[in-house]
Amino acid sequence: MLIDKLIKRVEALGLDLEGKTVLTEAASGAYVVTPVLAALAGAKVFAFTKTTRYGTTEEIFANTRKLMEECTTRKLDITLIDTITPEVIAQADIITNSGHLRPLNEEKLQYAKDNVVIPLMYEAWEWRDADMDIQYIRKRGFRIGATNERHPEVDVFNYLGDMAVKQIFDAGICPYKNKFVLICNNDFGPFIAKVVAKICDGLAVIDKNENKDKYNFSNVEWIGNFPEVKVPAKYKDAEAVIFTAYPFDQNWMGESTPLSVKQIKAEFSDPYILRYCGDVDPKVLDDNSVRYFPANVHSGHMGVLPSAVGYDPIIRLQAGGLKAGEALLTGKHEHNNIPVLELV
Repeated sequence: MLIDKLIKRVEALGLDLEGKTVLTEAASGAYVVTPVLAALAGAKVFAFTKTTRYGTTEEIFANTRKLMEECTTRKLDITLIDTITPEVIAQADIITNSGHLRPLNEEKLQYAKDNVVIPLMYEAWEWRDADMDIQYIRKRGFRIGATNERHPEVDVFNYLGDMAVKQIFDAGICPYKNKFVLICNNDFGPFIAKVVAKICDGLAVIDKNENKDKYNFSNVEWIGNFPEVKVPAKYKDAEAVIFTAYPFDQNWMGESTPLSVKQIKAEFSDPYILRYCGDVDPKVLDDNSVRYFPANVHSGHMGVLPSAVGYDPIIRLQAGGLKAGEALLTGKHEHNNIPVLELV
């Protein structure tokens, strides 16, 4: 059962939120696990949701209750809410930087206790200004911290390659007997490359020169320094370009951007851009007859989510984020002698 995976992850991380109150989200799909993980760790949980394109409030509440009912060994203290009141905020020891709670701004946080902590629920370099009012948070002295997603008991980054493969198939193409080009400027690249390269006919990489040594995999060829795009003849007919660039909310591909659509078109016989992460200008791509997938990606968001490959990466990601929250509260920033938290 799914609940068994959650219990196993709580135990593996030694996640202990006994006596603490957590304000987080109740969400759709694999993200249903977040409040249950916190409650399994002993927390009193307030889980807020709202109707979005992913599901209605009623559906999300029902799915959360169904997962809660799978836990027969203990009663989970979870209160599902569709309104965030000052009274709820004032009780919280941990407020997670989760989608439904964003933005974490003065309007919400003015009611928080001075010693509340805010785990980002992702790595520090993935910071997005739109998520929270950092000036107000600093003014109040709230502690915030990021998740070490590469901790062995979190280990989310090793799903990045699976996500790239899923996006390839969702785009209507396949890796077998086809070549691909990876254009990247961030830590995702090597994790994508080591998986994709094993199952395709060749992977060419454009990344920052400082990352070159991280691509010591068979079937991978280094072809340039990001953002320069010069493609050897054997990759000009690549089946697709896997594109991942940070900051995610910066327009990287269009006109007067680091990556020129005209240059992309000139270097490939028929470019097909897989939008892994990093904003592009769809209008400019359309005007230049450059294909891309998915058609619609919200600014600053990934074109393929960890949840696309199942519950496992989300369980690990959210448990890791909650562990970062625990670390902020206790000052114990390591688990098994490895950091779980990066202060922000």
